[in-house]
Amino acid sequence: MLHYGNQVKVSMDLYALDEEVDVLKTKLTLSDNETRLSHLIELAWHLRQRDCQLALELVSEARALLAHISRGSRDYKRLLARTNLIKAEIHWLFGELELAKRDATIAFTNLEEIQDSHGLGDVYFLFSSIHRDLGEIQQRDQCLQTSIEHYQIAGELLGYQIAFARSLHNSAIRAPQITATELDRQFAVDHSYPVPVTAWLSSARAIIANKIGDLGESCRLHIEAHRAALESGQIRLAILAATNAGDSFATLGDLDAALEWDEIALAIARANQWPGSLAIALLQTGNALRLLGHHEDARETLIESLSIQSKIPGSRTFAHTLAYLGDLSLDLGTPVDALNFFELAAEKIEAHDEAVFLSDCWRGQAIAFCRLDQLHEAEDKIRQALCIAREHHNVDEQIKCLRVYAELARKYPALDNSSLSIENNMPNLSLHYQLEALALCQSIKGICIPADLLDSIADDFALIEDYQSAFQFSRLAAKAKENRRLSEAHNRATAMQVRYDNERHRADAEYHRLIATTEAERAASLQEASNTLETLGLIGRELTANLNVESVFEALYRHVDDLLDASSFGISLLAPDGATLRFVFGIENGAPIPFFETALDHPISSFARCARERQEIVLEREPGATGRFIVPGTMETLSLLYTPLMIGDRLLGVMSIQSIRPHVYGERERSILRTLAAYGAIALDNASAYKQLQATLTALRETQNQLEEVSITDPLTGLRNRRFLLQNIEGDVARALRAYEDQLVDPTDNFSQLSDDDLVFFMVDLDHFKSVNDTYGHACGDMVLMQMRDRLQSVFRESDYLVRWGGEEFLVVARNCNRKDAPTVAERIRHIVSSTAFTLLDDLEIFRTCSVGYASYPFLPKQPHLVTWAQVVNFADQGLYMVKKSGRNACIGIAHTDQHQVDDFYNRVMRHPQQAAQSQLIQIISHNTDDLDEAIRAS
Repeated sequence: MLHYGNQVKVSMDLYALDEEVDVLKTKLTLSDNETRLSHLIELAWHLRQRDCQLALELVSEARALLAHISRGSRDYKRLLARTNLIKAEIHWLFGELELAKRDATIAFTNLEEIQDSHGLGDVYFLFSSIHRDLGEIQQRDQCLQTSIEHYQIAGELLGYQIAFARSLHNSAIRAPQITATELDRQFAVDHSYPVPVTAWLSSARAIIANKIGDLGESCRLHIEAHRAALESGQIRLAILAATNAGDSFATLGDLDAALEWDEIALAIARANQWPGSLAIALLQTGNALRLLGHHEDARETLIESLSIQSKIPGSRTFAHTLAYLGDLSLDLGTPVDALNFFELAAEKIEAHDEAVFLSDCWRGQAIAFCRLDQLHEAEDKIRQALCIAREHHNVDEQIKCLRVYAELARKYPALDNSSLSIENNMPNLSLHYQLEALALCQSIKGICIPADLLDSIADDFALIEDYQSAFQFSRLAAKAKENRRLSEAHNRATAMQVRYDNERHRADAEYHRLIATTEAERAASLQEASNTLETLGLIGRELTANLNVESVFEALYRHVDDLLDASSFGISLLAPDGATLRFVFGIENGAPIPFFETALDHPISSFARCARERQEIVLEREPGATGRFIVPGTMETLSLLYTPLMIGDRLLGVMSIQSIRPHVYGERERSILRTLAAYGAIALDNASAYKQLQATLTALRETQNQLEEVSITDPLTGLRNRRFLLQNIEGDVARALRAYEDQLVDPTDNFSQLSDDDLVFFMVDLDHFKSVNDTYGHACGDMVLMQMRDRLQSVFRESDYLVRWGGEEFLVVARNCNRKDAPTVAERIRHIVSSTAFTLLDDLEIFRTCSVGYASYPFLPKQPHLVTWAQVVNFADQGLYMVKKSGRNACIGIAHTDQHQVDDFYNRVMRHPQQAAQSQLIQIISHNTDDLDEAIRAS
């Protein structure tokens, strides 16, 4: 944000990071009357999704201050447009689409009048969002493309990249393969992009990964998009990414993780109360609840989502909500409701050009018609659905359609083949469709054939008394069920890895596997304790979500105390030496048990025995019994239960509960403790792994920072090097260009006042430095260079760039400088070098002079793009060369004239600088030199 007299200039990136917003808040607090308006509008702009209410309050204050600016001025129109754009986006967020269009149109009118391409890019970006919620997909895409074009005209790279990435996010839904190719072409995978761009890129790549079946990668990328969106203030996108992560986890079969991410999205959406965002969060939550079998909760959630979308009935989310309600109605056995929902969904989705989703709606209608005994209507819909699936080569949808055909044939066995529009020579029409579906399944590489399809085929073969085929398909079904279990286990492991990689460390897939394997033998008793196990599942989620060891201990104790009779509770962990158990946490009657250690080979310690045998131990003691290992100061307990804390075959420690009552630990209590121990072991292992990961990441970050610093620093002087300059100069160049571009578009500005946004390049060379090395040695030469660094630092500001250019040459970039001050600064450099002695070894002192060449960027204020910054460096170097040729210990600057220049200006100056000066193409400003050598080199 810059302030020039009466002109208010506001920097308006499309999105900003949280830390940048914090800086803006500080600036607003410290601002005076002259700068407050610009600070208000910029902060309001970046709070428009972070805090709508505060953004509107800031806009209201800014509008009051706008009264002090001329209503017809460029500033007034630009700033007023920005306030309207902020209000428009907030209207959009709250589903007030007509109000959003009204305010956005007002902003457009003002920005169009002043030809503000950057602002127009922002307007069209918002128009695209409004059209999306209106269900106007063609207009959405057209507006987004227009936004991209305006950002290109304005040279606004960040806005251009965000809009382009968003367009790829949109196309990924319809054409994932084509979009993937375009993504890789436009945005290199190994390149780092700004966080706001990353949010859209990760979301697009996540959608593509989901479409091609790479669900683990899809989960990871959706989570990455969620975090990047939150950090850059794109809250609506953050909500969408969280729901998409939940959807990918649900597809993986990890419904706990799916609900977790849906709950994250729902919490943010409820906090903001934006209809579009709240609706999609409720939609995904309802679908996850349906998959979990909580039908009533799912219906209530989906109906709430539908009612919230009353303001945006044309949105894609509205259509999906209807379709999910259709699926739920089929699950609930209410086909009439299902039919109504699917018909409405099909009507809504046609505007969104999603043919496969339309096929899904028609297939749902066919199932509903079938269950309502309306055969011909069912056949008509499933035929249309299958036609679309085949047209778009969607094998999965074709399989589903064929299975609906089979259901029709099974329900109406008396029908002939022609009634279902498919020729068939099979004695069982249902069998024909199912075998066709099976053939399609087998065409998909790596697919697990659905076991229920194979079972149905076996049943149909049995109906026609082909028992041999029926037996073969029954065996295939049994094998498919086993493969499905293995596939589900693989999916759970994938989900666990994704969450671990994202420091979530909540391995639900592993928890389910542990429960399945350890509790299978006790199915009968677990059935009786189903309510308890449901509670344990919730406890497991809480435990394994915790990455703090002490918190895990506390949580275990709290739940043990709630579920079991436990006068004493304790945990011993295996020490790193593998030979000792350390009692790390214990509570007895609410009081802590002191720490102690036990050797693993202790002959009577039950903790040690449980650890050695790695098996559960149940002990029953008679009152007053002796000979057992008793911790000093603890009470006499009669029932004792020990269970090992295991991760696979690896022992972490032992957990124990004890009671002063006899015979209290039956099979139910032992099962509960085993399950808690399994969760606890995972949680403790996750906490340990997380701690190690954090330490490793910290070390890696420190190393990376050190390497980066080394790569941009001259090892002798500690000054920056050329690589640093190339990495950092573009931002300064862009700021300088913007300052002069704004003056060019202002007809009242005749460049009478030089800008304080110049970059002045000083090329400094130590005179006769070689003689120092030759006479005193390279060590003394190094001392001279380091003292030269100190003198340059005394002349320039910390914000300026001091670069060791090579040997005894230094390049200094004075930032935010005024070119009229350049001669004074150059002479100051020359004077401070020549007037002070350099101290060598043994306190020997010598005097040296320096030569200075300098030039300013933009070189031509009225033609700021004609000469690049690198060419200006060459001008400064040319000035230095001229000093060298004319006797050294002087300063020469190359400066502009008011003459309009042509394209070969640079080459003419470099070939014959003195002729260029005589022709008034340039000015040569010299200090301490009487003449110039005509033999100037060409560059």
